[in-house]
Amino acid sequence: MNKGILKTAVVMVLIAGGTAEAQQVTTLNLQDCVNIALDKSTAALKGNNNVALAGAQVLAAYGQFLPNLVAGAGYNFDKGNNFFSSSGGALIDEAKSQFNYQLTSSVNIFSGYYNYSSWKASKLNQQMSEYTLERAKQQITLDVTQSYLQVILDRKIVALDSANLDISLKREDQLKVLTDIGRKAKTDLYQQQAQTSNDKLVFISAKNRLQNDKILLLQKLRIDSADSYEIADISVDDGASAKQYGNRDALLQTAMDERVDLKSAELNTKYALWNIKKYKSGYLPSVAFSVGAYNNGAFFHDLAINGKDALPVSQEAIPTQLYKYTYGLAAITASWNIFDRFYTKSAVTTAKINSTNANIDLKDAQIGVTVGVKQAYNDYVNAVQKMETVDVGVNAAEKAYEAINGRYKEGASDFITEANAQLVLLQAQQNRVQASVNLMLQKKVIDYYVGAVVK
Repeated sequence: MNKGILKTAVVMVLIAGGTAEAQQVTTLNLQDCVNIALDKSTAALKGNNNVALAGAQVLAAYGQFLPNLVAGAGYNFDKGNNFFSSSGGALIDEAKSQFNYQLTSSVNIFSGYYNYSSWKASKLNQQMSEYTLERAKQQITLDVTQSYLQVILDRKIVALDSANLDISLKREDQLKVLTDIGRKAKTDLYQQQAQTSNDKLVFISAKNRLQNDKILLLQKLRIDSADSYEIADISVDDGASAKQYGNRDALLQTAMDERVDLKSAELNTKYALWNIKKYKSGYLPSVAFSVGAYNNGAFFHDLAINGKDALPVSQEAIPTQLYKYTYGLAAITASWNIFDRFYTKSAVTTAKINSTNANIDLKDAQIGVTVGVKQAYNDYVNAVQKMETVDVGVNAAEKAYEAINGRYKEGASDFITEANAQLVLLQAQQNRVQASVNLMLQKKVIDYYVGAVVK
């Protein structure tokens, strides 16, 4: 019996340990979330693939300058009658096996600048892919930071709503006692109960919003188990920084110098010009140099000339023939496509149109950078002003509530005034935390729009 109890206890301990391990929660800070997103996000994964693809294209373009090397071999079996008339006419009936091999190499001496233009264009394309990846990472970082700060804001709102609910619950308990002894009217108790119920609804909604925003953040990290992760709290940086963010012209200049998407658009205009040069090569001749080594051998199974057996008594072995009878060839060839059915003309026209479009895109990118920085700067200035305003509002609301609450306890004020003062205080506190988190976010937004690394 004691052994059975001991076994049961051991099993319960193991189950408890397994449950604790299964419910282990991982805490993620902001940098953890950003790192996970950069590793797992679709945009980053595809961006890395595009960079690798562009690198492969550069290698392929560079390889066009190098000589190739081609090896080949073959086997033929011939059987039948052949008539040769060059020496008085002879009918040859044969059956033979033929073997051959060759080793050839060629290199482009001049390709009308096609290969050179392709190589330059592929190098630019590689740089554009790297810039695109970097900008995508900045976008991911900002997106995750915004969602992270939303969770922090929700948590602060929940804390304020919880504290507000505690005030209502305590006042409700006090009113129950005071109405029982006749010191307060029952209408105050009923009004407080209604107020408490409303505060509970607000608190429940705030908690639900916190949970949903947490799930949304983890979804961006491609994590599907919200219960296994907790979001760490952070110190909100809500101080104004005139030196770093207060000069709009300096921010605009920084953006023009640092925005990688703007650099990519500038490279795209150069890329388009090199494509024009590449396709114009179709108007020029091309010259190539080639060398080769060739060999063949044959083994006759049957041979008859004009009906008479002519099969040799002995034949050289195939390996010997392939070794002895080698010959080489070197050649320089030139070609000029005089009429290519308008292919070159159409390709050049298309490349010129693409070049015009690239310049239009560059202008749009420059305008977009300017507009984005100006809007971000205005939002930052607005956030600073809101921060200064809400601080005054919170101080005033706290003092007003303390005064009205004291008068209400002494019976010198009614319940409506008390409840309104409590609501005004809650709204002022919520405005304060919203303004605080928003100011930190606006700094991150400016960093993003000027092309700085968002941390």
